[in-house]
Amino acid sequence: MSSEEDAAVAILEQVPVAMRAIRARMRERRPPRISVAQFRALLYVRRNTGCGLSDLAEHLGTSVPAASELVSRLVREELLVRETDPAERRRIRLTLSAEGSGQLDEARSAAVDWLRARVATLEPARQRALVAALADLRSLVETRPETGEVPAAGERARAT
Repeated sequence: MSSEEDAAVAILEQVPVAMRAIRARMRERRPPRISVAQFRALLYVRRNTGCGLSDLAEHLGTSVPAASELVSRLVREELLVRETDPAERRRIRLTLSAEGSGQLDEARSAAVDWLRARVATLEPARQRALVAALADLRSLVETRPETGEVPAAGERARAT
């Protein structure tokens, strides 16, 4: 096997394992009154402030009507704010409320604490190598929305 194939296989096998563990820690600290799907929606809206309903539905792997119902519950719980897009009146924009942001901060903090404890077991040089490798991974898989180009490895990608 080539080193490129080794790297590709490692990514395919390791990233899902890591993400399941991270999500589990975040779910442990999610507000008990919201479902996991609602929690995932809040996370998506935080990363994509001002996103629309169809974007959220696509991320959740659900229909737009189902996403709309989920958003309505989050708005009623005052965790999400739904506004009409002034540029396109038929489109809505979703943002987190202060309460929604606070709930996510608490859940994220639990995951960061858990990860920090695991990373602390690595030597400092391995910690730096991990940070660099993850930055490279993001650069390899992230597409620039304005051009559709994939940034070169090692190039710092902008957060979305």
